[in-house]
Amino acid sequence: MPVYLRKNVNFTPPSLDHIPVEQEDDYVQDPEQLKDHLPQPYRMLDKVLNKVFEDAWAIIEQRENAALEEARRFKPPQFDYEEEIEVLGGATSITCSSDGKIVFVGLPNGIAVIDSVTRNRICAWEEEKIEIIRLKTYPIAESMYLIVSLDDMGLARLHAFAGERLFLLKLLNEAQEEKSSTRLLIHKCEASADGEYLGSLVENPTSAEVWLEIYRLPRDEWVQELEKRLADAQKELEKKDGKTVEEPPTPVATEEGDGESEQQENQPETTPHPSTHPDKAAKFTQISLVMKLKPPSTPTAIEKRGNLAPSIHGACQKVDSGDVIGTGQNHILTTSHLEQRAEIFENNYKHMLDYLPKEEKMIDLTRDVNFHFMTSGRLMHNSQESPNHPGSPTNVAVWWQNSTHLYHYSLFKQPAKDGEMKPDLVWPFTSKITATTMSTDSNLFVIGLASGNVVMWDRYLGMQRGVVSVTTKAAIQHMWFLDPSLCPQDISNYPPYQTRTTAYLLVQSSDGAVFYIMVGAGLPLESYYVSPPVDKEENMFTQVEPIQGKPELTMVVLKKGAIQIKHTLHGNVLCETKLPPTHQVVTPWDPIITTACRGERLFVRGEAKEQKPTELEGEEQEPQPEVESVASMLFVFNLKEFSPLEEFMGAERTPLPFTIHTTIDKRVDALMTERIAQQALRKTRMQDRWGIMKEEIWAILQYKDQAEKKADQRPIYNYQTIYHYEQTPGSIGWGTALFS
Repeated sequence: MPVYLRKNVNFTPPSLDHIPVEQEDDYVQDPEQLKDHLPQPYRMLDKVLNKVFEDAWAIIEQRENAALEEARRFKPPQFDYEEEIEVLGGATSITCSSDGKIVFVGLPNGIAVIDSVTRNRICAWEEEKIEIIRLKTYPIAESMYLIVSLDDMGLARLHAFAGERLFLLKLLNEAQEEKSSTRLLIHKCEASADGEYLGSLVENPTSAEVWLEIYRLPRDEWVQELEKRLADAQKELEKKDGKTVEEPPTPVATEEGDGESEQQENQPETTPHPSTHPDKAAKFTQISLVMKLKPPSTPTAIEKRGNLAPSIHGACQKVDSGDVIGTGQNHILTTSHLEQRAEIFENNYKHMLDYLPKEEKMIDLTRDVNFHFMTSGRLMHNSQESPNHPGSPTNVAVWWQNSTHLYHYSLFKQPAKDGEMKPDLVWPFTSKITATTMSTDSNLFVIGLASGNVVMWDRYLGMQRGVVSVTTKAAIQHMWFLDPSLCPQDISNYPPYQTRTTAYLLVQSSDGAVFYIMVGAGLPLESYYVSPPVDKEENMFTQVEPIQGKPELTMVVLKKGAIQIKHTLHGNVLCETKLPPTHQVVTPWDPIITTACRGERLFVRGEAKEQKPTELEGEEQEPQPEVESVASMLFVFNLKEFSPLEEFMGAERTPLPFTIHTTIDKRVDALMTERIAQQALRKTRMQDRWGIMKEEIWAILQYKDQAEKKADQRPIYNYQTIYHYEQTPGSIGWGTALFS
């Protein structure tokens, strides 16, 4: 049977490079074909491969969830407390000194100081109706500490602990009230690491204005005055002992406390001075204001605000000089120009304005601020280091809440005539700043962004280490630098001195995930998982803090009230503290907890639980005697006795700096020491060298003989000399056979 075929008909599918575009009016039955332009049979293969991939991914997720559930079934061992302190049960805040020897406890009526080892009460400062909610301590001299306290009424005080006594140095709000009729409130108060500078966030409740004040503290003068007061007190005590006076000295509420715990408990209450009028006899050197910084305007306010100068000349004078990157607040654009641009934008994109995200209105008027005091580096061109204190701060880095700029201000620069302090250096970022941290020597500075990126700067070299994307699903919430001794160091054999240090950076995101990054110079910045994100709200971390002195351990407080000790790098839970069944952790979202004795003690405040009567169905309840509720107490845990932590408590680490600064003198000394140490091996090296030299001379002679033999075997060529005079093109004889 004949078959008739058409000519010039191609039955092969169209090429992938020449796929016809589907028409908009074409109705497709399969929704997948709306975005799938592959021809058959490739379309079916693509669907099969996608189905296989989805099935495999579902199996992987099922196995991972099963493994995670199996890991959660493991309950860490729980350990009881060692001691309970009922006297300090009403603690409102607690902190420990940098050396771990002294614990400072904030109370509803003052401050108490206890020994971290013996838990004996050393002294106290008492004042009625003063509830201390924040405490921070800084070392200013040997066995002397600066204490910065903040109470519930917004009053900030500076105390000093020396010679087992507390001294009231300054009430910050007192100087501020003298300038204005309204009482100003302080929301945050922190000092530098050595207690040389102080920063406080001040708010005027009448006008709802907020600003940051930076003070210079007379640390050396305070140390001398404290030593003098202690010496005078010692002389008076010796005179009383010589007169055999047995009456104990009367404690002064606003200046110093008793040094013995028994006398402190049994002594009668003294009439305290008013909180706003400290003892006039206890006068110390006054602090000095360095600068006053106002928060920057919001981006929306900057966009709507134009230059209000009446002339072009006046507008140009207010524009930033251009020496550094500006903040964008001082520009030459007028208000009418900005209004015209806004109208043009609305007219051109009128049909798309409904799809813009709506701006959330900020109800809270108080804006938070974060600041870090830094030593001199190569980023600030005008940093001047004090000759008396080579390691003293020279500049301060400030960033405000919901801001994308980091401002650097010099502490030695005089403010302008109008009182405005312009930043010396501005770091703009594409996302909001959510967290910052700094190494102990302030040479490494890290900025965490809301986009999940971490930016690291090396201030010592004046360059950026790099940017690493930690996560894309959450913002960076907290960061900590771990002890460099925890990280393995790559020490080269030559030169005979260390040139760099490697350390770990611990990062926590807002979804509860924890990462760590190696921040060594010359190493690639990569993030490694420590623990995955938290899926349940009750398991969310409210406080994560590496234990001081034990960088391998991290203390974690969960929202449900559990306190766990985790391995810092592995993320596994080692143990968990156990409070009595009648108590629970006070406010798990802001717990009153601290570690002391270099990580060997843990102080936790627990409050009494509300006992609810149990109801039994079908049975008559017998009348039960009323039981008084157990008061809140301060529980002390001895972490050294926890069996899972024994290997970490006994480990000793050599302290290492974050940045190695090798001077020329250190280099020469290291090279000379190595040279002298190798002199004992010089005789052996010389003998080996002489033995090798004989072999080298014999090899040279052999090469020489071989070269002479090869020269004798070469053929001899005789060359004929041709004499010709001035044969140049165009002269006589040109064109003969000799020149052809």
